[in-house]
Amino acid sequence: MSALNEQQQVWINEAKLASKDRNALSDTSFGIPETRSYPMPDAAHVKAAIRMFNHVQPKYERELASNVLKAMRKYGISTDTIGENNKLKKYV
Repeated sequence: MSALNEQQQVWINEAKLASKDRNALSDTSFGIPETRSYPMPDAAHVKAAIRMFNHVQPKYERELASNVLKAMRKYGISTDTIGENNKLKKYV
């Protein structure tokens, strides 16, 4: 696994969950419920999932895209926040 660049580390720290809080989340609060990856309990975490979308394993890409877009609607996050080079863009 490659080291995270400085900007990725900032994004992760912005949306850091304490282990206790993460463990308390239901599976449906995650972008990939079966692996409990990409937690999205609030708008900040949804934005972090958008930024980290290009790092998802291909087998989970469609599922994560669906769940991120659903969470974006829930929290009123515009699809304009998805960068042009973000693979999530093709699911909009």
